Amino acid sequence: MIPGTRNVKRKAQIAKVLAKHGFGFLVEKLGLGRFVPFHWGILGHPKRKERYSAPEHLRMAFEELGPTFIKLGQILSTRPDLVPAEYIEELSKLQDRIPPCDPDKIVSVIEEELGKPVGELFLEFDREPIASASIGQVHRAVLRSGDRVVIKVQKPGVEKQIKQDLEILEELLNTLVQHWELARQWDIEGFFEEFAYILKNELDYEREGRNAETFRKNFLKDRNVYIPKVYWEYTTAKVLVLEELEGAKFTELEKIRNLGYDPKKLAYEGAQVYMNMFLRDGFFHGDPHPGNFFILKDGRIGLVDFGMVGTLDDRMRVNLIQLIYGITKGDMVLVMDALYDLGVRGETKKEVLLRRELEVLFSYYFLKPIGEIKLSKVVNELFRLTYRYRINLPSDLFLLLKTIGMGEGLLMRLDPDFRMINAIGPYVSRSRRLLFSPKFLARQTERNLTVVSKMLMESPERLKRLTSMLESGKLEFSIKYEGEKRLVGDLRKDINRLTLSMLTLGFMVSMALIISAYKPGFFKVEHFLLMSGAIVVAFFGGLMFKIFREGT
Repeated sequence: MIPGTRNVKRKAQIAKVLAKHGFGFLVEKLGLGRFVPFHWGILGHPKRKERYSAPEHLRMAFEELGPTFIKLGQILSTRPDLVPAEYIEELSKLQDRIPPCDPDKIVSVIEEELGKPVGELFLEFDREPIASASIGQVHRAVLRSGDRVVIKVQKPGVEKQIKQDLEILEELLNTLVQHWELARQWDIEGFFEEFAYILKNELDYEREGRNAETFRKNFLKDRNVYIPKVYWEYTTAKVLVLEELEGAKFTELEKIRNLGYDPKKLAYEGAQVYMNMFLRDGFFHGDPHPGNFFILKDGRIGLVDFGMVGTLDDRMRVNLIQLIYGITKGDMVLVMDALYDLGVRGETKKEVLLRRELEVLFSYYFLKPIGEIKLSKVVNELFRLTYRYRINLPSDLFLLLKTIGMGEGLLMRLDPDFRMINAIGPYVSRSRRLLFSPKFLARQTERNLTVVSKMLMESPERLKRLTSMLESGKLEFSIKYEGEKRLVGDLRKDINRLTLSMLTLGFMVSMALIISAYKPGFFKVEHFLLMSGAIVVAFFGGLMFKIFREGT
């Protein structure tokens, strides 16, 4: 196959749309829009009195190009760390401007996937969709058992077109990266990989069903949360059938009051739901949209739409706890350390400036009463700085921060005076205590032992390779000299950090081995060892904190 000869028809279609709207985009960016009246409809644009802006041309191009580009626009509309504010505002219109598909085509997909006519599968099937997105749309139905359900159906032809578009975008991306330095600096490849991953996952409704099952299991013992049941016998990669939830959306305040519930109290409970996701489960709903959260008739909070989810490992949870705790206590050192460990850091040249701006930002919030701090505003300011310094946030960190900001905005629909920091402060304080629990420490020690064991097994082979390279003269060192004093100082700092880290790790491993030698009945011995170990680890930890903070 000759490069560039695949998908020729689709490439021509994309080129035509981009020529139509891209020309308008370029004209507006050059300030020549008043000389080319696209709003008169000269190239097929809808006629109107006002000129089209550059963001509008981009949004219209995405709409005309179909599901892949609509989804791309939707994702970009949630990335203020990558896209200017005026484009965010315009592209966000793609979230709710998707026309529904012909019901007959939807019925055909259901019958092809489930192997039976819709009349045999359901007692009732509502042909009028209740929601429509770029990839699928949702219909109500009643099963033969009498259960009321919602059916999410993938629009016909979407999967084939998305795969085709991703091939074209990847080909274009490779060309950009080879010939455009800025594309490499912005890590466009990383963004594309993340985008393709999200899109491919959203094509698999069975995966979304598994996400729903995970949430249902996690909240099984929570009395104030309800996750709908998945009907697996009616679910495939293109059809998802879920239990229908009846209640009021978070934006329907009058309806909530008529059900007899206090919106202010529900806002607080909603914050607890998310804190459980973040800090207890490490698995969270990544799209806190008003249409995805309900107040059910019995007062429980119901969640739907599980296509976008995030995960937090122990390291991220500890850093999140440290970040929020640092904000509540006005401790700049804790805040900056957590942000850097989470991945908010720039290039070496800009790191000093970035750190200074972050310190100024948080100093401003530290001067305010804790109850007045909006985490959503803090998150938006962080995104503004990351955009300014061209920092590509790790995808898991971005989703976490975005969800925190959107979550607070959603809960403020219930109570305009609600502040996430007030609701989660006590939760974070309790979570900090869990970090020192024997169960948590034992889990971390077990993991560290596994890593250390692997390192010990691999060390002889690595040492042998290093020795061979030294003997053959193939090992080369490259040192950039920037002053003897600075070089010696940096080496001393690194050696101090490495030595103390090894001592602390060695002590933790020794403690774990000693404790494991005793049987569970010897509580007093284990208790004494744990307390002694905690004191020594705290001592080493204090020294390490001092070294990392002061650089000695």
